[in-house]
Amino acid sequence: MSSKRVLEGIVAGKFSRADFFAIKSMSKDKDSRGDIKKHFSDHWYRINSEELPDVNLDHVLDKVHVQIQKERKPARSSRFITIFQRVAAILIVPLLLGYFALFYFQDRHNITESAMAEIQCPLGVRTQFVLPDGTSGFLNSGSTLEYPVPFGDQRIVRLKGEGYFDVSHDSERPFIVESPHLYTRVLGTQFNIFAYEDENREEIILKEGSVEVLSPGGKKLADLKPNQKLNVNISTGQINTSTVQADQYVLWTEGKLVFRNESMTQVANRLGRWFNVEIEIRDEELLNYALWATFTNEPLEEVLKLLSLTAPVRFREQERRRTAGNVYLPRKIVFCLDKSREDAFKF
Repeated sequence: MSSKRVLEGIVAGKFSRADFFAIKSMSKDKDSRGDIKKHFSDHWYRINSEELPDVNLDHVLDKVHVQIQKERKPARSSRFITIFQRVAAILIVPLLLGYFALFYFQDRHNITESAMAEIQCPLGVRTQFVLPDGTSGFLNSGSTLEYPVPFGDQRIVRLKGEGYFDVSHDSERPFIVESPHLYTRVLGTQFNIFAYEDENREEIILKEGSVEVLSPGGKKLADLKPNQKLNVNISTGQINTSTVQADQYVLWTEGKLVFRNESMTQVANRLGRWFNVEIEIRDEELLNYALWATFTNEPLEEVLKLLSLTAPVRFREQERRRTAGNVYLPRKIVFCLDKSREDAFKF
């Protein structure tokens, strides 16, 4: 890779990610740093007759502000372009030189850049993970987890979906889980977060230790104790804290599908993710029913059969559809009200 081409691309504002890291690598070498400085210095003097500014750029900014004020008066477009080029050179070149100097000092202090990694858990499966700090856990079906490699002063991860975390204790570096509507801050503990984007709620269930729950804006919402659950209603913003049996909420990590007084809408959503199927509730009357059940490694057909024993539900599987490219879409199950059995479930 030509260093001259890369440097010219930096000046022109046209460079790739590979170019960026090439320049960063060059900045760590004493001879290469000299080439970088000479290249930008030459570029500066081609545009300006004055000396390069020192590290303090305050007077440069003052000069830019004065020039901008002058250019607020009517002027020809060619004059504006000339001034714009000078202003850009005054700002960009010294800042670039300072930026590469920053690379040098970062290297001397062993500061490394973090890259983001992502774990994706496909629909229909559960995924176990171990993070660079030793924190372990599980992702439920259809979930994603993003985290930096390596962690910095704080261990911050982003979760969409459902995850169970067994956090490695580190009193100096908090572990923070950012979900769409909540921030969960811990030092070392075990907890579960339910935060699917197609659900109207987010939940945090604490199994061991302590958890501090914050809003995305940093407002403290609650301090949870073991066997406590925080629930936020996405539509209303209402937050409730209750006492639960935390073990019941993490049985999914053992392959157990547990429902605790969940609405038929929630049942359909969870079954859809668990088995990678599409479920449609055809009759609104079914929304009045709730489900209590635990299924252990049961196939979908058996779950549907057992579900029909707890509510007046009939199931019909539609014929598999396929795309123009002959790719079959997920199975679709339709929930219908079984009116012949409806009276048997009335109290």
